[in-house]
Amino acid sequence: MKKILVFAVTAMVGTGAFADLYYGNGNTGLGGPVGGSSLELTDNGETISGTFKRGTGGDFNDIMVMYIDSIAGGIQSTSGFTDAADAHRIAISAYDGTMRETLNFASGFKADYAIALSAWYGGIWQLVNAGSHTWIGNLNVSPLGDPATPIYTFDFNFSDIGMSDAGDFKFTVDYVFIYYLYVDPVVLSNEGIGWTEAGGNPGNGGTYNFNGYATYSAPVPEPATMSLLGLGALAMVLRRKMRK
Repeated sequence: MKKILVFAVTAMVGTGAFADLYYGNGNTGLGGPVGGSSLELTDNGETISGTFKRGTGGDFNDIMVMYIDSIAGGIQSTSGFTDAADAHRIAISAYDGTMRETLNFASGFKADYAIALSAWYGGIWQLVNAGSHTWIGNLNVSPLGDPATPIYTFDFNFSDIGMSDAGDFKFTVDYVFIYYLYVDPVVLSNEGIGWTEAGGNPGNGGTYNFNGYATYSAPVPEPATMSLLGLGALAMVLRRKMRK
């Protein structure tokens, strides 16, 4: 198993929080809206805010699925998923009730939750093998209804992914084609974030073996004592300058 290092660019945002910026893997199996995208994540200690900028190669017509590894245990493959109750859960399961494609996660990654995000809806579910995924909540996606929109925002809480406090979690993203009138109505694409793939879409009943994932690193608050020491040192410097 090759190890893929995914680098996140960390920068300050206007609120004083830190943001991690991730880029798509460059693939264009469904036109490039995810393969050519960027995803920015930041948090305020409770809520994680996301800004998804789609790639310019195609509209955001399908469903982006972010699988999240945030707690102990988890699921190594989508092969046991059977929930096909709606388009977003079909995308998560890679299974429409008849046709299945399979996603095997990289070594060191076991999925606990999944986000399914489209231009029409976004939700988060706790993953369940051989049963209905447990709906956790709405992602508050904005704007809604226009797949040509260049930027979408969404948010969820650390508690939504089983974490009692802000902390690090792993994730991997795939872009999934859903269309009920096609012979192959669910297609895992080669577009994603956190992994690379040189081939095309796996297609009819195919399997993907993901070779990587990304990690969100929650910023560590500076201890109050350190902040006070810093302010004290600054005050001493200013006093010395004023005396001269």
